[in-house]
Amino acid sequence: MNAFSIRDIENLTGIKAHTLRIWERRYSMIMPPTSPGKHRFYDNNDLKHILRISMLYHSGLKISKIANMSVDEMKKSPCLDDNKGNFEVFITRLIEFDLDFNEVAFRKLLSELKETMGEMNMYLHVVFPYLNRIGNLWMNGKVSPVQEHFSSNIIRSELIQAIDATTHTFTRKQPLCVLFTPINENHEIPLLFVNYLLRKNKINTLYIGTSVEIDTVKEVVQKTNATIIFTYLITNLTSQFVDEYIHSLEKAFPDKKIVCAGPGFKSVESIQGKLKSPKSMEELIDLCESLRDVTKQLF
Repeated sequence: MNAFSIRDIENLTGIKAHTLRIWERRYSMIMPPTSPGKHRFYDNNDLKHILRISMLYHSGLKISKIANMSVDEMKKSPCLDDNKGNFEVFITRLIEFDLDFNEVAFRKLLSELKETMGEMNMYLHVVFPYLNRIGNLWMNGKVSPVQEHFSSNIIRSELIQAIDATTHTFTRKQPLCVLFTPINENHEIPLLFVNYLLRKNKINTLYIGTSVEIDTVKEVVQKTNATIIFTYLITNLTSQFVDEYIHSLEKAFPDKKIVCAGPGFKSVESIQGKLKSPKSMEELIDLCESLRDVTKQLF
């Protein structure tokens, strides 16, 4: 059984630890056992209960009212269905479905969100914030790798379906963008999202996967005459590695446009006409949209 600190609960629910402590004292809502060092720890059942409280609280209910509700009343509260624009509610629900390995409910919520807010807003405001929270807990050993893989595989399959649903017909004459991650970078979902963005904006892409050697990319570029080199890095490697990697890309592809996106490239400066390094998901979306008009200068 997992043990969560109050800071873990804060990171998962978006409710400050100070506020949680006040609720415990005032309403006796959750009183987890304490360790010999007087630190409180919560188990899975505590976490799921607090997640329900968080959803109701972010939906606008007063905590004094929530404190008097039974578990069944919390689950059936109509206010959860009336907050279609409240991203925090949906992030929390995905976390609860992940903890229960509830694939049906997880996929159903994603389907509803696509219908109500569109795929772009769903990924930007719900899916990626959710992945950040689960990923942080997984890296700190608070949730099992199985739980992180469970939801990641669902999201991955949803993205692949979205990519396959793009109907634009590409020709060999159109500029081609090669997508990959550097060697030892195995996070795939952000790169798939980029592939979806570019295809949605009618940009011809060639997705060659994760953890790809530069020599392999060179071989692909030579065979396809690709115009854009697009790589994504999440893992926080040293700045020296990043600098050397950028230099290797520029040396390997002197006549190509290069995009280096993701947190791992946050120290990279954009170079007009040669290298682009978007610093946020919003900048990344803007860049992908700017490539729509392929008859003009690409950057």
